[in-house]
Amino acid sequence: MENTTTNKKQTAQIRLDELIEVLNSSDPILATEIDIKFLKKKYYSVSGVSAFRASGGNKVMTPKFLEDIEKALPFLNMEWLIHGFGDWLNEWSPKEKKDYITKSDWYKDKPKVATAKSEDLCHSQESIEQLLKNGSDANFKIILRSKFSTTYATGSRLRSDINKALCKRVRELRMSRNPKESQTYFAETTMGENRGIITNVESFRQNPPILFIKKLKERCSVDLNTKLSYDWLLDGVGPQYIVDPNISETSNDAIEELRKEIERLKIENAELKKS
Repeated sequence: MENTTTNKKQTAQIRLDELIEVLNSSDPILATEIDIKFLKKKYYSVSGVSAFRASGGNKVMTPKFLEDIEKALPFLNMEWLIHGFGDWLNEWSPKEKKDYITKSDWYKDKPKVATAKSEDLCHSQESIEQLLKNGSDANFKIILRSKFSTTYATGSRLRSDINKALCKRVRELRMSRNPKESQTYFAETTMGENRGIITNVESFRQNPPILFIKKLKERCSVDLNTKLSYDWLLDGVGPQYIVDPNISETSNDAIEELRKEIERLKIENAELKKS
């Protein structure tokens, strides 16, 4: 099991983030699963799901949302989501796992037999059934990740070029602000951007644009000397902030010149008083 301990310091909102990540999924896919499969109407918007994520609105989950997500994701252990008890996956029998998968539209849309070699372990009904044979949780989780990383509207894979590590560091940067800033405040006040870009980046729906990255360094550096590190932001290498020696030396030289000028003016002022 991936998580058999209870962390009371964590919240349901953090666990919702973890669930979406462990399923290799996103807000739109979760919203679609709730809407299309059960409610038969567009009740949940993307922002409706994002509102309950720690990386989103961080709102307290409503009883309605908890009821709907339990219906939409019957494999989800609600005790884990709400209280942090046990693993995120319910203890299902092999038959329950097989019934859930083989009755889904996702499974039915797969070719019965693979027509070519594929890196996707769930590329056909035959390959999925092979994974289901031993009834293990490990194989079931592989199938769930494949199922929830596919959009229902197009059947296409989620974008593979999303740099999740970079997106996580953008969120880490926002959360490290003192005082900590909400997505709205960080986007509109600190960055002068629309909140949507922060939501999309932190939810792994897009990479931060180049101009946005440049603005992060301009707006989130501590001062003239202590700058946000591109190495840390882009590659996770080194400290989050670095001291720019060139700026530091320039600043020190300017301060020394200013000090000398003040001393010179003091001497001139004293001589004028004497005369």
